[in-house]
Amino acid sequence: MPGFEIRRATAKDLELLVQHRRMMFEEMTRPTKEELKVHDESYRAWAGGMMKRRLMHSYVVTTIGGKPAASGCVWLREMQPSPGHPHGMVPYVLSMYTRPEFRRKGLASMIIEEAMEWAKKHGYYKILLHASLTGRKVYSQLGWKRTWEMEFRYDPPAEPTRLRRGRPRLPSKHSRAAR
Repeated sequence: MPGFEIRRATAKDLELLVQHRRMMFEEMTRPTKEELKVHDESYRAWAGGMMKRRLMHSYVVTTIGGKPAASGCVWLREMQPSPGHPHGMVPYVLSMYTRPEFRRKGLASMIIEEAMEWAKKHGYYKILLHASLTGRKVYSQLGWKRTWEMEFRYDPPAEPTRLRRGRPRLPSKHSRAAR
């Protein structure tokens, strides 16, 4: 794209990725300042760990002068094996963000095309993402198809919670029976 360059992000870009993800959520969901603070902290730790383990790689689009304009990430998300897909990992695009002054210039498409090429080159047969209403047009123009998911949401806690380290503990049969 004339006037822009795309590159793989490094650990030095982590703060930019956190900032872009924060701005994405500010535009989409209008979270509170406390929710954003907790989010930034937890996403920074998670994304940094995923990058170190090579389970996530990211792209940054800059102007020729080096100003960050857009970014997006591909996370190798663990999934259960299924018929025709024994690998257990699937690339998942997340944290797509383009700064308002650079929108409608094809930057999101640049990132998605890079991600798609990376997935194909590494032998993955599909790549997934959750599209915002705004992003759906971009993805569909590149051949992406909508799928069907369902969700159930619990009422949020009165105060924002911090994520615990490690795996969640599931109740044992004994603890359920004791209730």
